Order: sequence, then structure tokens, then C-alpha cells
Amino acid sequence: MIHVIIQARMGSSRLPGKVMRKIEDKVVLQHVVDRVKLSKKINKVIIATSIKKEDNLIADYCLKNKILFFRGSETDVLERYYKTAKYFKSDIIIRITSDCPLIDAKYIDLMIDEYLKLNIPYLGPKYFGNHKFPDGFNCEIFSFNALKEAYLNGKEDEREHVTTYLIRNYLTHEFKYPLCKKYNVKLENLHLSLDTQEDFELITKIYSNLYLNNKYFGLEDVLSFLEKL
Repeated sequence: MIHVIIQARMGSSRLPGKVMRKIEDKVVLQHVVDRVKLSKKINKVIIATSIKKEDNLIADYCLKNKILFFRGSETDVLERYYKTAKYFKSDIIIRITSDCPLIDAKYIDLMIDEYLKLNIPYLGPKYFGNHKFPDGFNCEIFSFNALKEAYLNGKEDEREHVTTYLIRNYLTHEFKYPLCKKYNVKLENLHLSLDTQEDFELITKIYSNLYLNNKYFGLEDVLSFLEKL
């Protein structure tokens, strides 16, 4: 079974409660879930949140909106991911963060195809300069067995971020996002995940210009829009 596990929490030092902020007609978390569900190759979409009291809001939202979820450690995110995958009997896990309301399912499917073709434990996105591109669109794919190995053997500095152990031990290939043309934007400078108020304002502007005509606009629509700014 191929499952998307989206990590989500209310705590954020730069933009607290960002996943429950509203953009157009939905909160950020719902946008992420709905866009991921457009993938033709996944079986389940699951939220992995923490047992911290403030994350009750996320759990309650999931219950109300019939979204699968699991609650685990706030700080040991690797453990939270492993226990989520174990509970839902995931075979292949796609890791996405809840601060990506622009995520494009087309590229999730292309990445799944490459992962299955390569038959490797871990596949991450291609690096451009010091940044992963497209920031806000990227995901990682790995097997349950690789995740279990990371959970059992990961050191203290490999537990706050789910894939640190996997990157150190299994990064042999990187997925390069195939764009249909060259865009007049500096890819390495783009920051399209939701981390700051400035990010929120930009993502809101993107939605206000694209969402009305196409609720599930994609990566290339975003790049075309950014060229005009």
C-alpha cells in the first residue's frame, strides 16, 4: 500500500497555527490533503500530528472532516512517522509536510513511478544550489523497512527530522522535476512553503489569482504566474 503521511502541528516559532490558517475557502491543511488526493497512485492520505494539547485542534479537525490521522511524539518525529506507518500498515511512504498548500499531485505520481522503477529504499528531490526545488512542492519516498531501520537505529540528531538517517545512508538518486519549459524565475531562490507571514501573503496572492479558474492549479501554473510579478 502506498500512503502519503503528512506531518502537521500547531506549534511554529515563526508562524504559529499556520496549518489552520484559511486561504480562500479552506484551511491550509485541507488544501494540502485535497491536492494530494488527486494522485492516481496512492491508497491513503494520513495526518501525523502530536499528542500535545494544542494539536487537539488538528485531531478534532480530522475527525470532523473524516481525514485519517495518528498522534505521536512531538519531538521524536521519526518515531511518530514510524508508528503512523506501522498502525496503517504502510508499505511505501510518501512524506509531505503540512506547510505545502501548493503541492502538485502530478509530480508526486511521477516521483512514485521513478521510485518503483529504481527499486531503492529512499528517493528524494533534486537539489538546486543550497535549496531543494521546488520548495513547497517537494516530497520524499521510502519503504516501510527503511523507515523501520531508521527508527531502530537513528541517533538523537536523526529523530527530529524523519529522513536524516535515510539521507545519510540511502541517498543514491535524486528526483529532478521535469518542467515543460524554462521559466524566467530563479528556481534556487524560490520559497513556496508556508513558514513566515511573508510566505502566507505570497501564497495567498497565488491562490487569489489562480484558484478561481482552476482549484487544482499546478506547479507550472504557479511558475507562469510568478514570471509576471
